Amino acid sequence: MPGFNKSGIQVMKRKNTLKCLPKRSKKKMIADETYEGVKDSKENGDIIDCDVEPAIRKRPKRAASSLNLKEKNVRLSDRSSVVEVKEIRLVEEEKDAVELTKLGTEDLTPCRKLVDFVFHDADGKPQPFEVCEFDDIYITSVIMPMDDNLEKEKERGVKCEGFGRIESWSISGYDEGTPVVWVITEIAEYECVKPAGNYKRFYNHFNEKARICVEVYKILTRSISKNPDMSLEELLAGVIRSISGTTSSSGVVNRDLIISLGQFIYNQLIGLDETLEGNNMSLATRPALCALRDEYISRGGLSEKADVTLKIDGRKTLEINEDEDEKLARLLQEEENWKLLKQQRGPQSGKSNIYIKISEAEIANDYPLPAYYKPAVDEMDEYIFFDSESSIHYVDLPRRVLNNWSLYNSDSRLISLELLPMKPCAETDVLVFGSGNMQEDDGSGFCMEVDGVGSSSSITDCANTEGVPVYLSAIKEWMIEFGSSMIFISVRTDVAWYRLGKPAKLYAPWYEPVLKTAKLAISIITLLKEQTRASKLSFADVIKKITEFNREHPAYISSNIAVLERYVVVHGQIILQQFAEYPDKTIKKCAFVTGLLTKMEERRHTKLMMKKKMVVQKEANLNPSAAMRPFISKRKVMRATTTRLINRIWGDYYSSHFPDEFKEEAEIVLKDEEVEDEQEENEEDEIEEQRIVVQEMTSKSYPIRSHDSKPNVEEIRWEGDTIGKMDSGEVLYKCAIVRGEKISVGGVVVIDGVQPSDVPAMHFVEFLYERLDGTKMVHGRIILRGYQTVLGNAANEREIFLTNDCNDFALGDIKEPVTVDIRSVSWGFQYRKEYSGAAKIDNLKAEEKQKKVQPMDFFCKSLYWPEKGAFFTLPFDSLGLGSGICNSCRQGENKDSLFKVSSKERFIFNKTEYNVHDFIYVSPHCFVEENEEHETFKASRNVGLRAYVVCQILEILFHEGAKKPTQHTLVKVRRFYRPEDVSAAKAYIADIREVYYSEDLHNVPVDAIQGKCSIIKKNGLPSLELPVIMDHVFFCECSYDPRQGSLKQLPSNSKLWSTIRTAPNPSTKKKGKEKCEEGQQMESHLWKDLPQENRLATLDIFAGCGGLSEGLQQSGATFTKWAIEYEEAAGEAFSKNHPDAQMFVDNCNVILRAIMEKCGDADDCISTSEAAELAAKLSEEKLKNLPMPGQVDFINGGPPCQGFSGMNRFSHSTWSKVQCEMILAFLSFAEYFRPRFFLLENVRNFVSFNKGQTFRLTLASLLEMGYQVRFGILEAGAYGVSQSRKRAFIWAASPDETLPDWPEPMHVFASPELKISLNGHMQYSAVRSTADGAPFRSITVRDTIGDLPSVENGASKLIVEYGGEPVSWFQKHIRGGSIALSDHISKEMNELNLIRCKHIPKRPGADWRDLPDEKVKLSNGQLVDLVPWCLPNTAMRHNQWKGLYGRLDWEGNFPTSITDPQPMGKVGMCFHPDQDRILTVRECARSQGFRDSYIFASNIQNKHRQIGNAVPPPLAYALGIKLKEVIDAKHSSP
Repeated sequence: MPGFNKSGIQVMKRKNTLKCLPKRSKKKMIADETYEGVKDSKENGDIIDCDVEPAIRKRPKRAASSLNLKEKNVRLSDRSSVVEVKEIRLVEEEKDAVELTKLGTEDLTPCRKLVDFVFHDADGKPQPFEVCEFDDIYITSVIMPMDDNLEKEKERGVKCEGFGRIESWSISGYDEGTPVVWVITEIAEYECVKPAGNYKRFYNHFNEKARICVEVYKILTRSISKNPDMSLEELLAGVIRSISGTTSSSGVVNRDLIISLGQFIYNQLIGLDETLEGNNMSLATRPALCALRDEYISRGGLSEKADVTLKIDGRKTLEINEDEDEKLARLLQEEENWKLLKQQRGPQSGKSNIYIKISEAEIANDYPLPAYYKPAVDEMDEYIFFDSESSIHYVDLPRRVLNNWSLYNSDSRLISLELLPMKPCAETDVLVFGSGNMQEDDGSGFCMEVDGVGSSSSITDCANTEGVPVYLSAIKEWMIEFGSSMIFISVRTDVAWYRLGKPAKLYAPWYEPVLKTAKLAISIITLLKEQTRASKLSFADVIKKITEFNREHPAYISSNIAVLERYVVVHGQIILQQFAEYPDKTIKKCAFVTGLLTKMEERRHTKLMMKKKMVVQKEANLNPSAAMRPFISKRKVMRATTTRLINRIWGDYYSSHFPDEFKEEAEIVLKDEEVEDEQEENEEDEIEEQRIVVQEMTSKSYPIRSHDSKPNVEEIRWEGDTIGKMDSGEVLYKCAIVRGEKISVGGVVVIDGVQPSDVPAMHFVEFLYERLDGTKMVHGRIILRGYQTVLGNAANEREIFLTNDCNDFALGDIKEPVTVDIRSVSWGFQYRKEYSGAAKIDNLKAEEKQKKVQPMDFFCKSLYWPEKGAFFTLPFDSLGLGSGICNSCRQGENKDSLFKVSSKERFIFNKTEYNVHDFIYVSPHCFVEENEEHETFKASRNVGLRAYVVCQILEILFHEGAKKPTQHTLVKVRRFYRPEDVSAAKAYIADIREVYYSEDLHNVPVDAIQGKCSIIKKNGLPSLELPVIMDHVFFCECSYDPRQGSLKQLPSNSKLWSTIRTAPNPSTKKKGKEKCEEGQQMESHLWKDLPQENRLATLDIFAGCGGLSEGLQQSGATFTKWAIEYEEAAGEAFSKNHPDAQMFVDNCNVILRAIMEKCGDADDCISTSEAAELAAKLSEEKLKNLPMPGQVDFINGGPPCQGFSGMNRFSHSTWSKVQCEMILAFLSFAEYFRPRFFLLENVRNFVSFNKGQTFRLTLASLLEMGYQVRFGILEAGAYGVSQSRKRAFIWAASPDETLPDWPEPMHVFASPELKISLNGHMQYSAVRSTADGAPFRSITVRDTIGDLPSVENGASKLIVEYGGEPVSWFQKHIRGGSIALSDHISKEMNELNLIRCKHIPKRPGADWRDLPDEKVKLSNGQLVDLVPWCLPNTAMRHNQWKGLYGRLDWEGNFPTSITDPQPMGKVGMCFHPDQDRILTVRECARSQGFRDSYIFASNIQNKHRQIGNAVPPPLAYALGIKLKEVIDAKHSSP
């Protein structure tokens, strides 16, 4: 029994004073008497004490609230735990847990072991171990039997929450040399075996103290006979040596730590005197132990005074009298020492990596009494409003303003910002959360005035109700930015920066000390700046000067030097941060800063290790508000509704890579939905990057038959007669025998790798032949395993892919044949179930073979073509013919033959035939001209870029015998000039397709030719209503003389007209790839006249306002019959522009569930009960209009990357988050409907989001369905809009269709090649970059909005007159048939931002850096800085904040369109080039390519949101043209 044996000592008996009782006079209590009182305690929990009246016990809040929680199974790591608990029972009462863990008869007080314990207060907050000496501390733990073999009894553990309280504690194990800590409650005594992971930092400190006590005891008892006069230094050295030599030591024990524990060690050991049998000298009189205690006291330690009588083992009574406040102070001091020593352990990284944090105890007097945060309104999780990227650079986090805000800890207690580090640290000892009204950051409304009536005047008496009420995840750092008259305070979470505006009224007293200290720092900096030798002004000098401030000074603290110095030191982190941010190095490194640092270290402030502030990753939102009330969202949070196939594909992947997370979530789904399918059960914690996973997978080995590496000639022979000869004379065979294995044409074989470690390569046998020298050979096409493709670890391990790479190898190199099922997929909804059933049977057979360790059977149904970023249907008609002809070789030959001369007037280059008099594109670099130097900034990227030069071939100048014929063969050409070659003004008013005849002749090399085009008469051009060009057709009416700079009408007898008659007709299809064949563009107004049956019946999911449908329909390829959109305003806009479409403003999960139920396939649908209930409530009209399988030809849409969920809705595991991703529902629509075509659109980061897992699994899902798939990234600016907008796309086509290609970019645009990383080091670009040339120039801001009338800031009139005719080619076509201008409305800026806007110069590249450094007076009389002071002080860290408050360049382009243009937003360049306002809704719509007739719905914020989220219609149109090409080709084929 602890405390009553030779090895132990009862060291403390807590006073039996409850928090609910008034404090009494101190009394003596005897341990034995207390234990007798325990036996008589009542069942209701009253405590009986001989000297104390019974008191009602308070039950811990945590324990009371935990009764209804669902208990989960927990598996502890073998490396970090003593016992592994698999099945843990949960009981409410301690006595029940003790009874359930009893091993036999117990005559004495029951003894048990505690595993995964946490000691906490009545509120459930973990507390340091020794707090139990003066406060009520309870236990939450797994209670285990007292048995040496815990593994044997691990299933007998019982968990109990909030039991106790702890009545006393003891340390035993002195004789054994290993400390054992015991805690005693009224019912039992418990050995502390292992703390819970989150309690280790509290418990480990005490455990180390106990260990030091044991080591001191061992040394002293050994020295009684050998060295009775041992000195203190000898004792300290011995303890340090002993502990340092053990593996269990934390490595932080040193001389100072042991001395700081002197009183504690002395009190533990003096009670052991009677255990030292046979020795005359007691430990209490040992010189070394007494010296240790005295040294502790001499260093300012708190001595303990007798107060309580403790009877130790019935042998000795010890009087201890120690005030509870002093005891707490001593414990806090020990904790500080402990933390400091731990942080100093190991190699030091230098002072720059140490952050000194304020102690809560020291600043407590500067803050009000405790108060708690209670939300007045429903709040939303901040995660809803921000894109979820797995990681992001902290600089790139979005920025918002928070008004009416409060900060609090995990118990909802209001807390000061000062307790949170102002730098990101590796570990923090506090969690700070926040709530408030979130608004866009417009650069105003969030500052606190320094000079004025004081900070209290800045606090509003009423709550600011503007903005969205949100609760924040844990705040990771905060910062102060200041100027001459402003202070800005910002906090950062994992997803955003928030500038703090007006705090809530309740929180204002917690905010005022922070502002007060910030003002003090500014005053000190100002004071130092005024000194001639600021660097020499000491800390004491500065303090003295500050005491001279009068009481009206905004930074006045006190005139008392001691009071002021204390304030400056305890609030030092705020002052130091402001000094660190100040640009003047003299001020940064002055003596005052050095002195303040020293003073802070002397006060033993907490030191934290700083970490590099580079990349942040979103973690779970642990804000207590999430648990205090139900989750509120503008969107309905719901797990994705899926088909079983999609759920299996994604579920299998996560069960393999994140098994336990998957298992836990699967169990919830199974229980909720009563799904009986078995799920996988394993787990890992981390996601490996694709390259790492691939490397691991490449080490897989498949069972193969062994054979000799060098076969005998007799083992290889042909079987059967020859089947023909190759052109070169080699004899062809159909079959061969290799080591008894039959090798046939059309089979698959494995051959030896070059290196022993190589994975054996697979080849498809195209033909077998014998060389003229008698060598028996195979010609095969390389086959890749799934993980060797872009699919990586998302691939089916049994699926292999044919490639266009081929090899010749000897028959003897074959290891073995491999069984491969070459599959062709029957397509259509009607075959879906049949295909699914066959796949299940096939998988079962494969699993059976794997269990028997038999060779794996593979299947192949796709051709992987990485150079085209695609998977195609197998070319069955040209595969394995055995004829000696390989289709793959032919393609390679075509690739090599780039240039071929046909005659003196004809040649072939890059598969295109060129003739004399043809019109061609030539690279602009062949025509060297003196161009202006242009400053590069965000919206001028295209200034200076040039389109291809249109030329006409006059003569071909061949060079015989040239080593590089494409460089040495010249083509004599006539140059045609463009309007932009004349002037920018001419380019603005001219048709973009116009060119000018000239007499300029040039010789250009063949490799400068970029393609073919046509020049026709203007009246032959198709009439366009759309500002989109996909034909390479120009017209010419004038001639241009560059030397004179003159334009003249082209005479009717010009040489040009005679050649035009022979020019290729762009609408005529020819052999070979030609630029003029990029898709015949119909007259735009004719697409509506096409019969619907000639277009694809389309379902648009996540339709938004309809940008994708608009462009696709305009191309004539599709007809949108159904659309699904959750946002009501966006759905309304879609319906207004597409009245013939059936719009479902609803959750797509509900719609899919309703469709599958209507078709009788509810058993194949996995959805939440909520989705099923909502589907059942759909109206009869909706149900009647739902699309059915077989009716939908084409599905398109852009699902959000991470669904709608706030992560607190479900478990924070990976699989849970994935289940909420709408990509699963989107793919399930495709899997259920099996349309002919499918198009996915998403942001560029879709391919890298979630480390590429989502992208790879999307491809794998489409391939599993049987689709052909193509993926790529396109730049919208290259297709006719004046905006940089990069989007990822995935095309899918059924096996019966042709997979659409990517549209050729038509406009120059300064964007690099948009590459996707494939397996290994290979990368793929869907289209080339147009920065070096394209058929047409880029569209400018002037082209786009130059004709629109002027409006003022905040213009709100919905319909206005144009006020003039369109000027540019783009304007004429974007207007369409509109006679009036709608939505030319502008967001209203506040007064300060409007003044700033008016001061931004009206020139290219102007932004906030051009604002004059002056003050302006607002209408309320307030003087404010014109330059936002948050920007200059942080510019170095944020690329100078380029673009904020920026004006657009008339000759440049728009930045990426966003959902809410703001001068201080992520894309701050939103001011009109000439007018003092933010861009209007219509101007933003034009930048996206929406015609003026396109209607947007709801208020101005929703209209901007609809535009910012849309796919630019011109880009969708370009994709539609390529889709129409393949549809028309199929219709026209016999």
